[in-house]
Amino acid sequence: MSRKQYGILGLGRFGSKVARELYFKKQEVIVVDHDESKIQAIKDQVTHAFIGNIADEGALKESGIADCDVVIIAESSDIEANIMAAQLCKMLGIKKVICKAQNTVHGKILEKLQVDQVVYPEQDAAIKLVNKLASQKILDYLELGEHIAIIGITPLESFIGKSLLDLNLRSRYNITVLAVRRGGGTIINPTGETVIARGDILVVFGEEDALKRLNLDIGHKT
Repeated sequence: MSRKQYGILGLGRFGSKVARELYFKKQEVIVVDHDESKIQAIKDQVTHAFIGNIADEGALKESGIADCDVVIIAESSDIEANIMAAQLCKMLGIKKVICKAQNTVHGKILEKLQVDQVVYPEQDAAIKLVNKLASQKILDYLELGEHIAIIGITPLESFIGKSLLDLNLRSRYNITVLAVRRGGGTIINPTGETVIARGDILVVFGEEDALKRLNLDIGHKT
C-alpha cells in the first residue's frame, strides 16, 4: 500500500477500527470526533487526532481533512451530521469520499450527493455470517453492535402464503430477509418471488427496535 493521507470522521467501532488498521499499515491518519474520550483513546494510534464537529466546515479545515487523499465518514448514527460532512468534503474538493450508511434509504441520499463510495459494514458482515453459518445449521441470533442484529424469526400468520415482494419488509420496516430456513435446507439471499410457508424460519437483518415493533416471535436465541 503506497503511503496516503486518510481522514476518518467519527470514531464509533467502525471508524476506530479503520483508523487503527490504516495507521498500522503505515498510512497517515487524521481522525475527527466531538467526543474527547474517543480522541484520547486513539490519539497515540493515529497521526493526528482532533476534537471537533464533523459537520462544521471550520473544524474540518482546521484538522487538515481537506488535504487528505481519502476521507471516510464513519459516523452514521447521526444521519444529519453524516450528510453534512459528506457535502462539506465534496465542497472541499477531497479526491475520494467514502460514507458509511445506516440503511439503504440513507445510502440513496449519499449517492445523490455523488460521494465516491457508500458502504454498509453491518449489513455486509451480516451477509457473510449468514452464508457461513446457515450451512452449519447453528445460530439464529447475533448482535452486531449499534443495536443491529441477525435474528431467526417465526413468520407472522399474515406472512404465510405471501411472497417477499408482497410483504415488502425492507421498504416498510427497514428489515432485510437474508435467508429462509425450510425443512432441512436453507434458501440463501431469497428473491422477491420466494413465498413464505408455514414452518419457515426467516433469518432477518435489521435494527432491534424495528424488529420489536413488528412484534415478531423471536426464537432460537443462542
